[in-house]
Amino acid sequence: MSRPWLLLLALGACAAPEDGEFDLDEVDVEGGGKEDRGGGTAAGFVEVDPTHSTATFRRYIERAIQALEADDSEIARLTAKSIRAGKVKIDELVDMTCWDFERVLREITDGSLTSDDWAHLHDHGGDVDDTLAGEIDGYMWSNRIYVSRGQPLKRLAATLVHETNHVINRSEVGYWDDLPTSAFLHEYRAFYAEAMYDPDAYDGVDLVDHVLDLYELDRRGIRPAALAMPLSPRLLPDAAAWKARRVSADVPDDPASCPGNR
Repeated sequence: MSRPWLLLLALGACAAPEDGEFDLDEVDVEGGGKEDRGGGTAAGFVEVDPTHSTATFRRYIERAIQALEADDSEIARLTAKSIRAGKVKIDELVDMTCWDFERVLREITDGSLTSDDWAHLHDHGGDVDDTLAGEIDGYMWSNRIYVSRGQPLKRLAATLVHETNHVINRSEVGYWDDLPTSAFLHEYRAFYAEAMYDPDAYDGVDLVDHVLDLYELDRRGIRPAALAMPLSPRLLPDAAAWKARRVSADVPDDPASCPGNR
């Protein structure tokens, strides 16, 4: 899915429901109807950057959402429903906000990119785009999920399941509480969610070992109780999860203070 420490988190700024229900008719469509210059169709999901979109990317995400909707698993259908309802925002890596790009610089990259490179994210095929795509399949912060292009359909859908699980668990906060145990628990849960959607991909895979190896986590540094019982709530992005996950309470970033905007 991604390289060590890459699959981190993402939660954004959609208002959470006040009650325990969320309805597909209550989609946050602000910016969701972006069109290409030559005319396009409104996206069936909310994008992070309402000013930059392509029909190709919308089709890419739409096919993954439809695959989730057509799947028999509850987690797939609830993930699709959450995306349709605007509970998470989906975009590609080159549409990262300035501050999300800064977080990637601090947490993920090898130092080959700087704050100044944020202005060049939309140079598709350029060095910045290539570097990000080479390192990250999915990244989240608040309710914002970014994905790389070119993933196979099933893999992309699984990425959306994985990252949505991070969103409902506010992983961008909890991930760092008690390293390495907290990182292990957040990633184990997200991969478990993936396996619920795509069990064939994880047939015969020991998820504990998978997470430890992928994220280069030292088993000796993780609490024994966490290794023995690694699965913690919550798995399904259902109404109860979204009621508990008050995205509207997230502290928004100040774009003007971001180094890339200076």
